[in-house]
Amino acid sequence: MRRQLSLFAAVPMLVALACAPESDTAKSDSGMAAEAANDPAVVRQSIEAANAKFTDAMSKGDTATMFANYADDATMMMAGAPAWNGRAAIATGLSGMMSQYAVTNPKFTTWDVMVSGDVAVETGAYEMTMQEKGKKAINDKGKYLTVWKRQADGSWKIVRDIANTDLPPTG
Repeated sequence: MRRQLSLFAAVPMLVALACAPESDTAKSDSGMAAEAANDPAVVRQSIEAANAKFTDAMSKGDTATMFANYADDATMMMAGAPAWNGRAAIATGLSGMMSQYAVTNPKFTTWDVMVSGDVAVETGAYEMTMQEKGKKAINDKGKYLTVWKRQADGSWKIVRDIANTDLPPTG
């Protein structure tokens, strides 16, 4: 009986919403969309989907798809190299790295995503096997911190990226 009463109580509210002027409905829809867009779980899903594409591209040596994750003004900081500033420099750097190394079994694990407005900070870990041509394969693992920024189209692009290995320095 209680279920029937609550259903009957909801019907007038649904009718009122359906009859509301379009601008009021649009406002509530855009408010709900904005709320969902800032939901850390929703943002994390978007980031993890982008990471999955990046991982797949890395396995295939597809640098074009790899650097598509980066905004035009992004900065990438890799160990043992100067920072790569801008998408063009990141594309050049990743292409150079991928021409020297075969990368297999890359895995990125997101530990946490913090969201504030149009910025999200992801922390996580990575693992991969890297083999420089003519040399022994290295099983690398480490951690990363990546700053993502929501773009005008609603997608998320990397604006700052830094990673470092857990392996001890060599020779």
